[in-house]
Amino acid sequence: MDRRELDLKITDAAKSILSYCVVRTSNHFEAEDLAQDILLELYKSAGNIRNTQAFYGFMWAVAGNVYKGWCKKKAKNKECALTENLFDTTELFDDNSDLYLLRRELSLLSEKYRKATVLYYIENKSCSQISVHLSISESMVKYLLFKSRKILKEGMNMERKFGQQSYNPKELSILYWGNGKNTYNSVYENKISQNILFACYNDRLTAEEISLELGISMPYIEDILKQLVECDVLRLEGRKYYTNIVIFTANCAVEIANKTREFKNKIVNALSEIIVNENISNSEAWLTVCCILYKAVFENLQSKVKIELPENKFGENCIIWAVEKEADSLRNKGFEFGVSNTENETGDRVQFFDFTVNGDMVHHSFYSSKSFTNVFIDIAKGKSSFENEYEKLAVAELIKKGYVLNDNGKLRVNVSVFTAEEFERFISRYNYAVEIVEQNAEEIMNEAARIIENYIPVHLKHQACQMAYFRIFEEAISVPVGTLAENKALFPYKGNGVLPTTYIVLK
Repeated sequence: MDRRELDLKITDAAKSILSYCVVRTSNHFEAEDLAQDILLELYKSAGNIRNTQAFYGFMWAVAGNVYKGWCKKKAKNKECALTENLFDTTELFDDNSDLYLLRRELSLLSEKYRKATVLYYIENKSCSQISVHLSISESMVKYLLFKSRKILKEGMNMERKFGQQSYNPKELSILYWGNGKNTYNSVYENKISQNILFACYNDRLTAEEISLELGISMPYIEDILKQLVECDVLRLEGRKYYTNIVIFTANCAVEIANKTREFKNKIVNALSEIIVNENISNSEAWLTVCCILYKAVFENLQSKVKIELPENKFGENCIIWAVEKEADSLRNKGFEFGVSNTENETGDRVQFFDFTVNGDMVHHSFYSSKSFTNVFIDIAKGKSSFENEYEKLAVAELIKKGYVLNDNGKLRVNVSVFTAEEFERFISRYNYAVEIVEQNAEEIMNEAARIIENYIPVHLKHQACQMAYFRIFEEAISVPVGTLAENKALFPYKGNGVLPTTYIVLK
């Protein structure tokens, strides 16, 4: 190899050598000094290289020797507590790709091994210092270093590939049914949590396998794994994690949507007939549709289905499930939908049907503060003056959200108000439509149960029927209402009129 070609190769290798030094020194200045020593020695000795193919092997051998000499010099001023099982750098670094492999394996090391390894090899801490830092014995430090060296070497010899979720992450809608305010929201706000649940839905994976599937280093997922396990939405058996909630994947949701289209059309036709024949306003149409759907799905049909709501770590009786958002985008017509009711101490209730066509899901505010319900119902009964500071704050917030109007100091609710007798007479007018909706919603539920059986993991199969009921929120409510809006039978709510999808029933 001529000198000019050699100089070019050494120049090209400078960046790799600096990276090699960075992972072995405590700061950038030391790394640069060590790199200069290696490059100088390489330049002096390079005349012994006979062919191009031998250059990189020779280069890493020189780097290893210079580094060993550097360590010996440093050891004169600092005790080196570990006298064996050190990295054999000449063995680890045979070519330019090994540095990448080492970094990859470091990113996959579990916490206990990774901390000891980083402290010793990168921060140049002695075993005694690491012992104090990690609050473990020196012998345990040596064991962790020995094991991490073995794990790293074995991993570097393995072929590892990032999974599909590393470049095509999933996005889930996390849904809640229960008697609380969904304290899980903070757990699911980030895509990492969602993608861990998706990755472990049909496959039981180790933390390392999850890391590779998501293309995210272990340090970034370890705390999230612990949090998901604590919430019992993810479970750990041995070293394998598996998801403990049902996920409606895109394939499952699309199959349900396609095979239940006939029943949804019958629901749409029954509701459209009422809107046309009754010749009612847009607000009245919304109210009528919501009342019929609630009576059919949440009163009549739910009484036929055994809904089990286990108590979670927050003391809430609830169930959590998820829907792949890709499935939401394929449905075309449905609105995002939430239903809820709250009561005061005397049994008066506020019924919410929240569709995104009308804005945010306001019923969440009522669960976060009981005074919201009490004040709202008191205003519905004619009360306009409140002395309690908490009640005054609730009034201000209800006015801000549009649920209460202030007419020159006189408060009034901006929703329909019924007595129990009035509501019963109102809904009885539409019993035939309630029956049609109930029958077809039940057909949708039965078909969904059969389909879910083919997609759900074995350990969750006992939830198939219950999950089929929750699926009709989408297929028997959200999609039909979306279709009515698309067909101009219903129009988006506008203006300051009565809010059409919330009503109060006074006992």
